[in-house]
Amino acid sequence: MEIKVGVLDDNIAGVPPFRAEHGLSVWLEVDGRSFLWDCGQTDLAVFNARVLGIDLRLIEGIGVSHGHLDHAGGLLAVLQATGRKKLYAHPDAWLPRYLVAGNARVFVGIVYRFDAIESMCESVVLSREPVEVMPGVSLTGEVPRITDFEGPEPNLFIEKDGNLIADPLLDDQALVVDTPDGAVVLTGCAHSGIVNILKHVIATSSSGRIRAVVGGTHLGMGAPVSRVEVTMDHLEEIAPDKMIFNHCTGSVVMSRMLDRFKSSFIPGVTGLVTEL
Repeated sequence: MEIKVGVLDDNIAGVPPFRAEHGLSVWLEVDGRSFLWDCGQTDLAVFNARVLGIDLRLIEGIGVSHGHLDHAGGLLAVLQATGRKKLYAHPDAWLPRYLVAGNARVFVGIVYRFDAIESMCESVVLSREPVEVMPGVSLTGEVPRITDFEGPEPNLFIEKDGNLIADPLLDDQALVVDTPDGAVVLTGCAHSGIVNILKHVIATSSSGRIRAVVGGTHLGMGAPVSRVEVTMDHLEEIAPDKMIFNHCTGSVVMSRMLDRFKSSFIPGVTGLVTEL
C-alpha cells in the first residue's frame, strides 16, 4: 500500500514560497486516491497545495478533526477550490466555542453556519462512531480517554443555554489508514490525548501497531514538562516507525522529540511531502 502525506498548512513554513499560520491541513494519498484532513485557518492550504502542484479538485472528501477555527477556518476557501465534496465531522463540531484567558473571551469555533457549508458540499456525514471515508481509511469517531495525564484544557469552553461550560472536546478524532504492517494515524490537535488516540488505534486496527503518526499533539500549548516527558515515554513504548508532529506541538517540544527519537522523528512544516 502506497501512502503519501503533504503538509498544506502548519505553524512553521517550509522553504519559500510556502506560507504558514496557526493552523493545520494535511493532504493524504493512498494508492492514488486522495483525501484532505482539516483545512487550516484561512486560504493557505489552497495556496500551498498550488505551490506543490496538488490538484485539490481530485480529493474524494474532507475530514474535520474537531470544531476549532485553526482547523476549519479554511473550509470555505477549500470548498471553493475543490467543488462539491463529501464532508465528514463529529456532530459537536459546530458548537459555539471560546478561549477564555482572564477577562478575555475569544470565539475559536467554526465561523461558518452549518447550513451554508452543507449547501456547498456533495453531502455531510456527522457521526460519533467510526466512518470509512475511502477504502481502508476511516475516522476514529470519539476516542476513549483512558490515561491519567491527558485531559481537556482548562481555558477552553463551549456555550450552552447562555452559559460557558468546560469543553470536553468529544469531537476530537483522528484519521486512520489501516495497513497490514501498521496503522498510519493523522491527528488534528489531539485534544483527546495523543497517547489515548494511539492506544485506541492499536486496539481497533487489524495490525495492532502504529506505522506512522502525523499531526498535532497540543503539547506546545502550555502542557507541563512532566506531561511531555510521560507522553514521550509512551511514544517510545508504542514505537511508531515514523512520527511527524507539528502545529500545536510547538518548536520546543519538537526539538525535545527530535533529540530523543532521532531519525524516526520529522518536524512538520508547510510544503513537506513524504511517503509513509
